[in-house]
Amino acid sequence: MVVVKPLHPRCAATVMIVAVATFLHHDASIVNVLRLLSREGGATHNRAHAYVHGWMDHRRKRPALTTHTPSAPQNCHCTFSKYNECRRTFESCQSRSLLERALHGRGGGDDDEGLHDGMASDEHERGNDSRNESNESNDAMQRLRQRWSSVPAVPSIAWPFDVDVTDADQTEESTRQQQQQQLRKERQNQTTKAIIIMDGFSPYHGQYLAQAAHHLYGAAVIHVLSDFMTRYLYQVEQQTDHLSSRLPDWNNVDEVQAWKNLLPSSLDICGIYCESDSGLDDAERLGVALGLFPRRHDGVNAARRNKFLMNRVVSEVGGLDVVKQMLCRTLEEAQDFARSLGVGEDSKEISTMVVVKPLRGVASDDVHLCTNLPSLRKAFAKIYHSPIFGSSTASKHEEVLVQEFATGTEYAVDVVCRDGEMRVAALWKYDKRAVNGAPFVYFATQLVGVVGEDGNTEGKEVEQAVCNYVFKALDALGIRWGMNHIECIAEKIAPGDDRPETIRVRLVEVNCRQHNTDFRPLTNAVIGYNALDMVLAAYLGDDSKQSSEDGKEHNHEHQYPMETDHLRLQWDGLPILPRTLAQGAIVHFVSFVEGKISRIRYDILTEMEELESVMDLEVYPQYLEVGNEIHKTVDIRTDTGWAHLINDDEESFQRDYERLVELMKDMFEVE
Repeated sequence: MVVVKPLHPRCAATVMIVAVATFLHHDASIVNVLRLLSREGGATHNRAHAYVHGWMDHRRKRPALTTHTPSAPQNCHCTFSKYNECRRTFESCQSRSLLERALHGRGGGDDDEGLHDGMASDEHERGNDSRNESNESNDAMQRLRQRWSSVPAVPSIAWPFDVDVTDADQTEESTRQQQQQQLRKERQNQTTKAIIIMDGFSPYHGQYLAQAAHHLYGAAVIHVLSDFMTRYLYQVEQQTDHLSSRLPDWNNVDEVQAWKNLLPSSLDICGIYCESDSGLDDAERLGVALGLFPRRHDGVNAARRNKFLMNRVVSEVGGLDVVKQMLCRTLEEAQDFARSLGVGEDSKEISTMVVVKPLRGVASDDVHLCTNLPSLRKAFAKIYHSPIFGSSTASKHEEVLVQEFATGTEYAVDVVCRDGEMRVAALWKYDKRAVNGAPFVYFATQLVGVVGEDGNTEGKEVEQAVCNYVFKALDALGIRWGMNHIECIAEKIAPGDDRPETIRVRLVEVNCRQHNTDFRPLTNAVIGYNALDMVLAAYLGDDSKQSSEDGKEHNHEHQYPMETDHLRLQWDGLPILPRTLAQGAIVHFVSFVEGKISRIRYDILTEMEELESVMDLEVYPQYLEVGNEIHKTVDIRTDTGWAHLINDDEESFQRDYERLVELMKDMFEVE
């Protein structure tokens, strides 16, 4: 069933079109129908409400939380119905079911990356002790590889006809196998585009891309596991059926070559998509090993993962404003630097606060906002010598990063790149408030437009400045391909006697992966497209006119499915900067109580769900059982649920948002 919720009645034909769309397997079908609605004369609110309510009707029939337990990557081809069953953000779907123990057992921070900077200029800074420890960790990894050696690393290739030939429920297995064998034979001498997906566990990130690559582009997908994920599944989850899908040993030339030789010559590998932070280093090295750099790959650059190097490169190469920072090997160095920024023993001012964090991490783990020296000492002790999340060699932090705190409004920018051409897929604005003793608690992540309805930029000066800054930062880091999620702080500087008002933008971090939330339905409704489909257009779209490394034009024989031609995004038709068609946001449920849950206010949850702007909401299952512990929300990892809000009317949207914030306070009663 489909719920169409326009602000004005529509004709019966419109309702029928939307209803038919839900029988298709791809959500892009619904987007296409909404484009038809728009051409038919419908307002943008119809686009948003029809899409979201049709999509949510499927979602509300699923369990409250469906976690995904990883299997061997060759079995990681979820159907779109499985995608629709996923109700948790990426952090829960992946972290809680797979990575949570790894995350908390290995330290971490605001982004996860191992400390493999590979830069000779920084080698002396790490010292002999860290080099010796790194050697020991590498030796341990090699011993693990020796235990795996009985299972050779083999590319796990999923061909489009393996999943799209026929409906398996209506075709006998023998007939289906014959059809697939015939298609394989026909494809042997035909070029087939392919994309490599590393650590593709999330149903609405990597697995969605795999299905869309098959269905929309007729492309093959090569599934691989990063070293970190292979090690985690083997040591912590005690799984072995994934070992063949691991990467080859980079130190074993013969093994690397053997892995490459198993790739059919008919495959045209167009790019690498890495879902996990911990696999980004491996993804870069794999791209170089396969010869994708520079035509389809950005090569290896440690500054894309090392927060200290990242800011230094953005400043020195890009000429951009960045926060003051220092990489500290001792507590004394950290305290001296903090004092130079105005931090004292009893400081309480946010204006003199510093950020203390690891060089690499994930999900804001071990990122500390310190207003005084005692809190800095505590943060330093927690990070120093803690394991580096994402490191396949179990390395430990030998240095701690201390940075100036940037005041202003925080933005997140999702950017997709194709051979140096950059497109902003979405711009998000964070609403953070001081509650529960924490200075910055997430209340909402709101989509904002960068250009107006008529294409003008009046009143969008801050958004324009943020996007321009991000483009220059990506260019400084040598990023020309793929998806990126960048966070930065923008602050308006008041005019002075001899200067006009200026906008100061400074970097928080660059992440060479997707925005870690289920953003696709929201951006489809509010903007009209999404970053994941843009990535496919960038990597797998028509490139017949793209020049190869030698400057000559190359022509592909790849055959795109004719039946999905209308569903594929055209890269050249995408705007550089997006505009929003409605108001949209992800609201994060904040807990204001702590203790054992004695009562869950379902009357409040019902009122939340009935708000006009609320398209979907979820309270995480652990908070729906009386007797379970609940804690006050102090960061993004301790929220209790979420809601998707969409409304064409800004006043109604804001009213519903503030009402949600009020209702949050009474969602739970505790003993």
